[in-house]
Amino acid sequence: MSFSRRDFLTSAVAGSLALGVKNSLIAQTADAQPAEQSSIKASPKRLASRPIIISAGNGYEYIEDAFSFLKSGGDTLDAALKVVKGPEDDPNDTSVGLGGLPNEEGVVELDACCMHGPTRRAGSVGGVRNIRNVSQVSKAVMEHTGHVMLAGEGAERFAVAQGFQRENLLTESTRKIWQLWKETHSDWWGPGLADSNWKKRMQGKPQSRNSGGDEWQSRFKRMEEIAASLGIEEEFRPAAIR
Repeated sequence: MSFSRRDFLTSAVAGSLALGVKNSLIAQTADAQPAEQSSIKASPKRLASRPIIISAGNGYEYIEDAFSFLKSGGDTLDAALKVVKGPEDDPNDTSVGLGGLPNEEGVVELDACCMHGPTRRAGSVGGVRNIRNVSQVSKAVMEHTGHVMLAGEGAERFAVAQGFQRENLLTESTRKIWQLWKETHSDWWGPGLADSNWKKRMQGKPQSRNSGGDEWQSRFKRMEEIAASLGIEEEFRPAAIR
């Protein structure tokens, strides 16, 4: 399953909105519910008071550590950002951070936003290059500026001033995927949503090489040949083509 960076950050940070509860509320609901009763029988009020972390699929691996941090008294936003940081640091995750898929120019650009549920403060960055953990930068915007959003070169300079290191985020594997796109798709942008031909053009577009007519079969075959010539391993070619 594939998740865009916006989907991932939205779902992961949304979890912070459900995390914060006061100790007094926990104590009240615990006293009101016998310990031996199962969670299925617990009152809705008690269920709502339990800490929860929600994330997209590529964040599951990092939830346990974040949840332990939360249960030990850690801040709700810090817990959510611990989950996000995992995919940002993973070079095999192409959605965000190191190894994220690049823009048309072959440069990785990243966006991030966060909100601290208990205080309703927020911060965000957009179009940031050369900085891996932009989720942490969005928190720095919230904590150290009078702004809600910084973008582009200014956001990058701010990140460096805050101690974040510049680095090339394009990995060898994502560079090859970008080359495949340049060879096969960069000459077609297609009609926009406002174009009357958009639905007609997009309907019936196959999702795999086994669907569609001869034209699409030919396109997929050509992409596979180019992917092979670029050195993309056979087992990774379907994902690269997608």
